[in-house]
Amino acid sequence: MAIRASELTSTRWTPWIAAVLLFLLTTGCSTSPLQSRSGPPLRVGVTPNYPPVIFEHDGQIVGIEADLAGLLSRDLDRPLEFVRYPSTELLDALEDREVDVLMSGLSVTQERGERILFVSPYMEVGQLALIRSRDIARFGRIRGMRRPGARVGYERETSGEAYVASSLTRAESFGFDDVEAGLRSLRADRIDYFIHDAPTVWRIAGDLKHRDLHGLYRPLTRENLAWAVHPRDSVLHAQLEDTLERWQREGLIEPIVQRWIPVRVTLR
Repeated sequence: MAIRASELTSTRWTPWIAAVLLFLLTTGCSTSPLQSRSGPPLRVGVTPNYPPVIFEHDGQIVGIEADLAGLLSRDLDRPLEFVRYPSTELLDALEDREVDVLMSGLSVTQERGERILFVSPYMEVGQLALIRSRDIARFGRIRGMRRPGARVGYERETSGEAYVASSLTRAESFGFDDVEAGLRSLRADRIDYFIHDAPTVWRIAGDLKHRDLHGLYRPLTRENLAWAVHPRDSVLHAQLEDTLERWQREGLIEPIVQRWIPVRVTLR
């Protein structure tokens, strides 16, 4: 079963960062490299700029994917080694065999599937929209984004950019290098909507320090997050498939997701 993370309550929750800090204080062993394993290092390629899925905190890589990587290291009996790359270089690193697996909040797409071999998805997400809280009456309906002249922002080189290009052809679109730049533009009234992956929107809209922003919780797309290996690495691919299937059967993934995204999710 994949966690259908689009099945969310739309109420605000206790700031997600509090849960993150509490988790870091009470656990943390699965998110740091493990040196006591007997097999070869498991080199995990990441772009740690996607909280709460994968990001850096006090110099350590943490988040949903980091915890899953820690579990994988344990189950495969291989020490964990995170290797950082810009998002634009992740697929190249895997193709060049600089890493063994990508675990970096990667959406499954046909284009990527022509270069890398995806494992079965572990989580279903999608694109969501952020607006200014004061503009709920004006922009609180998804159809408003499709009107001529609607000002829609997105982060470059993401699924949000692809969605805007294909589905919001009548809107004025604005690309940003990162989430913070998009949020600044939204707050400055230079755009009306900011499109990004669901985990990003949940994090921002659920944090009380961002109470001036409001998430529209109707998914604009449905996407799957999955790990990926080199197309010729059939042995590791089979190991990951078997391990993921067992985790899902034993219910090991849901608690990790809930720990980092403090909202209620349901399983299907």
